[in-house]
Amino acid sequence: MKARIRPLAPCALVWNYPDTEPGFAALADACRAEGLTLTPVGPADTGQTIGSLCGGPGPASAPAIEANYPAALIMNGLDRSRLDSFLTRLRAGGVSIPLKAMVTPTNQGWTLAALLAELVQEREAFAARAAAQTAQKEQ
Repeated sequence: MKARIRPLAPCALVWNYPDTEPGFAALADACRAEGLTLTPVGPADTGQTIGSLCGGPGPASAPAIEANYPAALIMNGLDRSRLDSFLTRLRAGGVSIPLKAMVTPTNQGWTLAALLAELVQEREAFAARAAAQTAQKEQ
């Protein structure tokens, strides 16, 4: 008998972006329009896997850790055209979330803390590369 893998639910995990932020209502509206369940996550969730936070099965969570990361949005269940539509809605609504990621087969097994750390490293690498390119153009 083959095991059936239950797909993860369409969701948007939002980190460090409270409902008091000016763009939160626009974020909630964009999620509703695209059929995503908006799920705020916090420090108590840092030891859980991305897959389990999106409604999938997961191993027992690791201990929560102290995490001071900028706002992040982790999305699942959007194809390319729906992702473009979703991001357009966010921009139009004034939603400013610096870290964004899609759930992948690889990262769904990562803890929230691990994914946030990876997103911060990627953002810093992009910023360093952009600064180097700017400096090179100015020479």
